[in-house]
Amino acid sequence: MTGRHRTTSSALALCAALSSACQLVSLPEQDTDGAMSDTDGTTAEPGPTSGQVPTTGEAPTTGPIDPSGGTPGECDFPGAVQPIFTASCSCHAGGQPAGGLSLATGESFAALVNVESSQAPGVLRVAPGDPASSFLLEKILPAPSVGQQMPIGGMLSEGQVATISAWIAAGAPETEVFACSAGGQEGEVGEIEIEVDGPVQVQVGETTPLTALVTNEEGEPVDVALTWTSNAELTLYVDGKGVLLGVSPGTVELTASADGVTSAPVTVEVVDHDPPAATFTQVRALTDQRCAVSGCHVDGVEPGDLRFDREPDRLWEELIEDGAEQVDMPRVQANAPTNSYLMHKLVLRTPAVGAQMPIGGSPIAAAEAQVILRWILSGAEFN
Repeated sequence: MTGRHRTTSSALALCAALSSACQLVSLPEQDTDGAMSDTDGTTAEPGPTSGQVPTTGEAPTTGPIDPSGGTPGECDFPGAVQPIFTASCSCHAGGQPAGGLSLATGESFAALVNVESSQAPGVLRVAPGDPASSFLLEKILPAPSVGQQMPIGGMLSEGQVATISAWIAAGAPETEVFACSAGGQEGEVGEIEIEVDGPVQVQVGETTPLTALVTNEEGEPVDVALTWTSNAELTLYVDGKGVLLGVSPGTVELTASADGVTSAPVTVEVVDHDPPAATFTQVRALTDQRCAVSGCHVDGVEPGDLRFDREPDRLWEELIEDGAEQVDMPRVQANAPTNSYLMHKLVLRTPAVGAQMPIGGSPIAAAEAQVILRWILSGAEFN
């Protein structure tokens, strides 16, 4: 079973809707203006329980700002655009922002509007009133002329892209409101019910899928993107598809929500269990695919002083022997996932520093988190 979710249009449909913004220019081979990453985490995308790594990632269907309802609304830069940067562009913050571009609160507007791109002399990062000539919009649309689409390993939702495009088209105002809207949905949410029969029990290191029935005020089923929430994420992790992963023993309340409507809580008991072991080779397969990529945890770009492009033995040493740079906690503590900062960055919606990984994409699939959890539980060996 899988969680019910809203179906979004393809990237090509989005590009058609914003066709003027898809006129790309030939730029030098660099990738600094749009690199998005984070510290001491991972950029893994959903994958199967076996630990195999997919060749493509899923785009998130919701984001920090994703206006819905199908009717024009009012947005402003601080309340609608800046939160997208804050949630998805943490490499462009701090003392050494990637490419010298800071998208931090209080700095992003001045760094973007009427500022020439460091990658493309003569091309503005944001050209007020002209999305097609704005390098920022090119980088968040599919197939940019330079480097990878941002954020690395995923893409912004259609609503987020539409919000940024609408802001630019309105003249990129700093504080004034502008008209914004995203594609509508099939009916408003009236009720959400998590579909369970009796108590829910999950073993540590194992996964269990759940579904939820979403209906409108007339009782008719509607398809929307659900946000699943565990009130103790280091006990029970739930991914964007409603798949549960037992992390540590305890009792948790689980809810599903959409458009301001939240289901009644369901109690989930996580029970102690000795799951099958996972290997560092499986973990390394995940980090090779999603973490050791341009602009994220590689040579020359080392947020949190962590590189995933090192030789396997050196990476293992960085994870096991070195503490996290930003918090007083080991990156990985053998047999102790709840005291391992790597797990915190994967399963906590609001970790102590930065954002949940992967940046800009769907939260890591329970099946992938399961591989890393089982490796830690089995001693975090170099195998």
